[in-house]
Amino acid sequence: MSTTITRFLALGTASGARYLMAGAVLGAILALSLNMALSSAEPRTPAAPVPVGGGMPATDGETKSPYDVPVGTCLNWTEADGSDMTAVDCDEAHVFEVTEIIQVGNDFPENAERPSVERWREIATKRCEDGVEEYLGDPLDPEGKYSITALLPNQAEWDSGDRTLRCGLWRIGPGGSLQATTGSAKEQSQSDIWAKGTCLDLRDKSVGDPVPCDRPHSYEIIAIIKLSNHFEKGYPPEKKQNALLDKVCNKRIQHYTGGINLKKKNLIATWDTRTKASWKAGSVYVNCKVARLLKDESGLAPITDSIAKTPPEKKSDSANDDGGSDGGSGDGKDTEDANDGSGGDGSDTSGDGAGEEGSDDSDGQAAGGGGENAPDTPAGN
Repeated sequence: MSTTITRFLALGTASGARYLMAGAVLGAILALSLNMALSSAEPRTPAAPVPVGGGMPATDGETKSPYDVPVGTCLNWTEADGSDMTAVDCDEAHVFEVTEIIQVGNDFPENAERPSVERWREIATKRCEDGVEEYLGDPLDPEGKYSITALLPNQAEWDSGDRTLRCGLWRIGPGGSLQATTGSAKEQSQSDIWAKGTCLDLRDKSVGDPVPCDRPHSYEIIAIIKLSNHFEKGYPPEKKQNALLDKVCNKRIQHYTGGINLKKKNLIATWDTRTKASWKAGSVYVNCKVARLLKDESGLAPITDSIAKTPPEKKSDSANDDGGSDGGSGDGKDTEDANDGSGGDGSDTSGDGAGEEGSDDSDGQAAGGGGENAPDTPAGN
């Protein structure tokens, strides 16, 4: 039996969206891809087994296979070849969500040969994007956590006359492995963030997928911050994001660690910022995190073990992290954040800003609370 996920092919950006197509078994996942840099052509299977459960959704006819499912179905598998693919409730952990079903029979009559990978790419790139945005009810964040992908009929299904393309969404980690998500994509923030307490692997001086924090890692996630609580008038320029996050993230680090001296540990505070395109798609959450640079500053150096005063407990996908990770309500009321509004001039204007140790400004009660669901990837440690 051929493997479902054989390799990922980088195609660049198509109309601002990211595409992934994976390859060939029960309904063949041929991965199209993508506006993201994968660290290797051969993606790894998820770092930890993904729970499988639930049942097949109701359909008008008898379901032939896990591939033969309607729009809105969430699919999960744990085997590298996808041989255990099954439909699950979207509230359970899953790795694929069907967003649109497209028939290509008009272009490929009964005796037509099954299209090549390149031809499938062209078809899915052209036809899946609009359906995904209609399904979400929002633009697809070109820098968000979801990628457009497609399920294809395998050779046997093609030979039997199946000409169905199932467009969908999944999440690929920065190291290239599939990441389980919980909850429908329609109800999730697209913000590319991780749960508080997550550690991300170190790969070639850069970032990889979630790993236990007792392993060498590149980042430890300290907090999730909801920028729209601080910038209520609309998108904040990157300079203002950095000015705010320099204060807020350093303060959160002190709470998280019990008062660590970053400089003595050769660590730096760092954080994400959001572009206008992401903000327009509703991605208003960012991570505060801690990293260590190599001496020549050519990349990231390894950190081993958590710096948390009390390492966060492992949480199920339904647990809230700091007011909202893993399917919760985001950064909650952000009660630990300094209420600095739009901030002043930031000392750090880089896209992934790194600050010095922050002053312990008094906390303010930030406005706003839930609104969006925060990330649904469990902490790696």
